[in-house]
Amino acid sequence: MEEFQTYEYAVRQRVEGKWIAARVGLIALYVLFVVGWLVFGLKTGFVPLLCHIPLTLWMLIFFTWRYTAVEYEYSITSGVLTFSKIFGGRSRKTVFEVPLREAVRIAPLGVMEEYARGTEYKPELSFSGISSLSAPDVYFMLFEYTDKKDKKKKRRAVYYFEATQKALHICRYYNPSATIQSKTTL
Repeated sequence: MEEFQTYEYAVRQRVEGKWIAARVGLIALYVLFVVGWLVFGLKTGFVPLLCHIPLTLWMLIFFTWRYTAVEYEYSITSGVLTFSKIFGGRSRKTVFEVPLREAVRIAPLGVMEEYARGTEYKPELSFSGISSLSAPDVYFMLFEYTDKKDKKKKRRAVYYFEATQKALHICRYYNPSATIQSKTTL
């Protein structure tokens, strides 16, 4: 395997559970925003103020709706896994970077022995990069998370992701002792 190989994989968050609630909540906020503008404009008697409703509503939707359409992306470059969130297809936020050699365990979530091992690790932080809880081939990675501000501060963390054959092959190359593959991904 080449040392400078890059692999990327992205999944879109399915609209279910808390994501439905977030969308419904934002729609309710938009309706209340328009009603608030109308009441304010009519109460003050300054009716020309009402012409600003479409523009301010558009701005509110533009800046808030993107947070209900999240994509999770992980990329592996030269043995370093980078997890990012992409909001509305426009803005990207890198959540963490970790060398695969420093992973304590990379294993399927569906195997009970591995799940038990993951809970024994007692992670303090949890990062989710899966589209749904019912997604196939959900894996977890246990690692030491280094805080970006305080490099000396390390905390135990778990990262849930949807593994592909290629990603597992790369993980196995960089950290063979920590990578466990399930029978379905072999």
